[in-house]
Order: sequence, then C-alpha cells, then structure tokens
Amino acid sequence: MNAGGIRALYFAYFTYVGLFSPYLSLYLAALGLTIAQIGVLMAVPQVLRIVGPPFWGWLADRGGSRVLLLRVSSVGACLSTLLLPLAGGHFAALLPVLALLFFMTAAQMPIGEAMAMQLAGGDAGRYGRLRVWGSVGFIAGVVAMGPVLDAWGMHSLPWWMAAILAALAASAWMMRVIPLPAGAPPTLRVRERLREPRVQAFFASAFLMIFAHAGLYAFLSLYLAQLGYSKTAIGLLWALGVVAEIGIFWAQRGLFERFGAIRLLDASLWVAVLRFALIGLSAHWLPALVLAQLLHAVTFGIHHSATVAMLQRWFEPGQQARAQALYMMIGYGLGGALGVLVASQVWTAVSPAAVFLVSSGAAVLAGAAFRRCRAPAAVCP
Repeated sequence: MNAGGIRALYFAYFTYVGLFSPYLSLYLAALGLTIAQIGVLMAVPQVLRIVGPPFWGWLADRGGSRVLLLRVSSVGACLSTLLLPLAGGHFAALLPVLALLFFMTAAQMPIGEAMAMQLAGGDAGRYGRLRVWGSVGFIAGVVAMGPVLDAWGMHSLPWWMAAILAALAASAWMMRVIPLPAGAPPTLRVRERLREPRVQAFFASAFLMIFAHAGLYAFLSLYLAQLGYSKTAIGLLWALGVVAEIGIFWAQRGLFERFGAIRLLDASLWVAVLRFALIGLSAHWLPALVLAQLLHAVTFGIHHSATVAMLQRWFEPGQQARAQALYMMIGYGLGGALGVLVASQVWTAVSPAAVFLVSSGAAVLAGAAFRRCRAPAAVCP
C-alpha cells in the first residue's frame, strides 16, 4: 500500500459514484420504471451496505489481505455492471444485478478508509489530502457524464460505469501490502465499545444524518430536471458541491486543530438543517440552490472527516475495518435505505419539494441525538 495507490483508489471509486449517484435514477426513468420501482432500486445500494461492509470488514480484520479483497471485489463489480444492459427495463432482473454490483462495491470504502487512516497516522490533515482525490474523481465523473449522456443517451450509462470500474480494479493492483501495526490486544472488544452511550449517540446521529441525505442522493437530479434544469446544469450543480468539499478537505487541518472532531461534527448536523430547507423551499431560485450545494463542504466534507477521526480514536487498529463497516452499515445501509424508501413515498404522496423538508427535519433529530457527545473531553474525547 502507498499513497499513490490510495489516491488512485479514491479517484476511481468516486468517479464511479459520480456516474451512478446523480444519473442512475435518470437511467431507470429512461427505462420506463415507475417512481415506486425507482425508489426500491435506488434503495438497493443502501440495503447492501447493511450486509456488505460488515462482511468485507470482518474478512479484512480477521486476517484477510486488504489489497486482495479490494482486487477481488473491484473485478466482481466491473463484471456485474456488464449485466445491466442485459437486464433492460425489467424490474425483476435489475434487482439482483444491482444487488450484486453494490455488494461488490461495498468492500471499497470500509477497507479503503481503514487503509487511508493507517497511512495518515490518524492525522485529519493528511487524511483529507488523500481523501480529496475522491472528490476530484466525483467531479470528473459527474461533470463529464452530463454532456456525454446528453449526446449518447441515458442507455449508455452502464458501459461508462463498467469502464470506470475497470480503472478501479487497476488501482487495486497498484497497491502493495503492508502489515497492521503491532500492538497490545484491544482494551475493549467492538461489542463492548458499542455499549458506551457516547458511541451509541454517535451512531444514532449517523443513521439520521445519512437518512437525511438519502433523498438528496436518490432524487435531487429528478427534482431539478422537473424544475427545468438540463442534465449538464444538474451535473454542474453536483460538481459545485464537490468543489466546496475539495476545498474543505484540503484546508481542514486547521479547523480540526482549533475546534476538534466533536464540535465540527455537531456543527455539520445543524448546517444540514439549513441546506435541505433551502433545497425544499427555494431550488427554483438558482442563488439559493448554489448556496445549498456549497454547504456540501460542511454537511459531507466536515461530517465525513470528523466521523473517520472519531472512529479512528475509539477503535483499535485491528478493529478499524469493522468500525468503518459499522458506520457504513448503520448510516448508509439502514439510514440510507430507509431514507430512500421514505423519500419515494413522500415524493408520491405529498410533493418532490417535501422530500427535502423531511430531510431537514431528520437533520434536526440528528443534532438532538448527538447532544450526548457534546460532553467534556474527558467523557467524550
């Protein structure tokens, strides 16, 4: 493992995310699926994050080669993407294909994040400068695909996804294996750590924060298209948020040294309340939408780095892959899956704008849940 391999992994993986996250719902709509069917299929990656990350994280922490697991899973993801055109517009065929795809890609982040934090030595500044390449990759994917899909049509999306996943597999072969640092046995088992009130409060807030973001990730593109934005404009708006994210990843060391992970994570939850309210109430007004996307620097960038820092502090080196997997499972798995399903129901039963107002309310609950971690450093470091 080296810094170049980690950067390449982040870049390729998030270029792939930049393809499917904004555009998969549009692809499914182009196939003629209903909003209810799209909601179920867009929940598949969240559901697979319930079972996938714990499986891969357990393998990694139990002595499985992290690099080998990344190689196997990335090749499997690339091959499964090639099945999407064969599934066509058949909901029953798309469901298992997407399940296989997202099970394979569920390995990348819990293992990759644990490796990145090991390389960074727990330094949020060094971690941010590795993780920023994921943001650069996301921009590359989301900006490039808008004009490409306008020119080639939505049905070409699976082939572009397969090409990027092939690059992801290549990045895994750039890495070399280094052993985990030797040390004393863990002072607490993972199960015992999860009994701590501060850790429970953290995971409750993570669940609600990702629940709040689920409607954004699944339906923002459809919402903006309904308001009259072009695919190119939608791609640029997604990219704007990630540009802000890049800036915060690059400059976050000073923020973490001054305020600490706990305060920054707490602030990100309340900024999310404002961001989702702006989208729900004012997305037709471009300046408000631009501001909402710029706030992605806080609601994702700061929240994510603070989360990784807290997990790195609370869990032992040999527990890191499982800790990251737990965050993926509880946040992106349970919270994300439920968030997408609730958002699809709110979209149909109330209105598209109401989806984002529900997200704002969920962020309020996330802030309330996190209050238990707003304790003195001796209690909740």
